[in-house]
Amino acid sequence: MRKNLLLLVALVMATSASAQFYVSASGGLSMGSAGILMGTSLNDTKTEAENHYGSYGEGLNAQLMGGYFFNDMFGLELGVGYLHGSDQTIDTYKVNDAGSIAEYTEGIAHGRAYGLNLSLVYKFNEKIYGKIGAITKLGGKTEAIFTKTTSTPLGPIIAEGVTDYHGRIPLGFTATIGHKFKLNDNLNLFAELEYLGINVTRDNSEYQELLVTTPAIPAGVVGASAVPSMTWTLGEAPLAHPVFGTIAAPSKITYVDNLSTTNTDPSKALSSVVPYSSFGINFGITYNFGNKEKN
Repeated sequence: MRKNLLLLVALVMATSASAQFYVSASGGLSMGSAGILMGTSLNDTKTEAENHYGSYGEGLNAQLMGGYFFNDMFGLELGVGYLHGSDQTIDTYKVNDAGSIAEYTEGIAHGRAYGLNLSLVYKFNEKIYGKIGAITKLGGKTEAIFTKTTSTPLGPIIAEGVTDYHGRIPLGFTATIGHKFKLNDNLNLFAELEYLGINVTRDNSEYQELLVTTPAIPAGVVGASAVPSMTWTLGEAPLAHPVFGTIAAPSKITYVDNLSTTNTDPSKALSSVVPYSSFGINFGITYNFGNKEKN
């Protein structure tokens, strides 16, 4: 019994001797890893289409982390991060039965997201370490800026706007390999290669801006009187157009996983998944508290 007690005390003392708290700050650059189709643009004459691939995880990121090493090899780290995503092309088009462009949307979108990451840290040696963990999103949005042109026999209807997309709470994983450079007993610089695998399912979207403009129609085309160009802006009462009918749009759209094929409610639509996965390189600094690090 005494031997077991002495062994336990020795183990606790050994663990305490090597235990260590630390805080880190880093910044880096991420590039998309998923290669998902983001949009298809047309050339100036609308005779050729080009696909664009990417991920909303591309861009600049910053992280603040705190961790605790239980011994000389294993530790646990909790971090919060911010992603300032780069612009993605989200152009789309539709062709009518005659083979001409019936609708063309030109747009860009980018992610702005706050995340939470919990990782297990393992020291391979005095300089090389690895991390593997889980990540989720605390908040943020995907912002899309677009112009949609709808062709009609009487001229184009143009809608210009800004939409914010919000997602359901996702769960992904991260894997990191890093190298640290000792400055003194408490400070280390580090460089990391990181993989982040995560997708976000859309929950709702909300127009921040929307302006719809209809073409002017000369007298005699659809009646005795001319119809001037008209506009409808988000927040106004629906526009009763004498030719195109009621023009309006819901300010918010909710995305669901099941929807009737006969649904006519414009405020509901089927959900989709958008990629936020990335490969990144991060640079930062670590400050160790308490016991001096053995390097």
